[in-house]
Amino acid sequence: MKKIFKIILMLLCSAMAQTVNAEGNPNDDVFTTNNTNSEASLQNVVSEPSMRFRFRVEAGASFAAMGLSTDPNDPAVTKESTINFSSIEPAFALGTDLLLTKNPDLSFMGLLGFGYQSHSKDNQDVKFGRLQLRLGATYVFDHSKKYAPLVYGGVNGNYLVGFDSKNISTDYWIGKPAFDKSGKDMLGFGFFLGGGVNMDLNGHDLRLTLEYGFNAIPPLEIQVHTIGVKAAFIL
Repeated sequence: MKKIFKIILMLLCSAMAQTVNAEGNPNDDVFTTNNTNSEASLQNVVSEPSMRFRFRVEAGASFAAMGLSTDPNDPAVTKESTINFSSIEPAFALGTDLLLTKNPDLSFMGLLGFGYQSHSKDNQDVKFGRLQLRLGATYVFDHSKKYAPLVYGGVNGNYLVGFDSKNISTDYWIGKPAFDKSGKDMLGFGFFLGGGVNMDLNGHDLRLTLEYGFNAIPPLEIQVHTIGVKAAFIL
């Protein structure tokens, strides 16, 4: 038993001596390999930022349907429930994406865009330009792939420019002839939801998406629903 204990003690002392020798000798192959790997790992951590900003340009067109807001406390507005105008709405936006993670890719976007809507039905027209600020988040399921699905959503604020109406009957706004606000500017708000595909183009992204948007314009008691397609290029 004593002999076995002495053998185990000798082996333990020998192992400790080899460990001390390896740690104290920088020329040792094991030490050099471990040190090199540690430095490489440290460089990777330093060179890989946790977040970065990317420039984004986006354009698209939407089919829009416009209707009246319903207010149960004001029956004068609810007599006619909808206007049922529709139009094609071209839009263009510039902004940035704040990239937070990769594979999957989560980013926050801020976009400032301009759109133009022209609604027309039965010789009745509503036209206005729209400055829009969009804030939202985008989630790409696997950014390591050439083609990957994505979803996104957010909120927006609208500033209507040059609102103009023509031949709109006051039957739509019963007792509210003030609807004719030609040239007036006004504020609105809404939200958007969408999904599509992300294409990796050698470090850049091209995103093709289908989007639903809802916008309310309280001064006019109008609600606008849009379904559109968009293309975004992200540097």
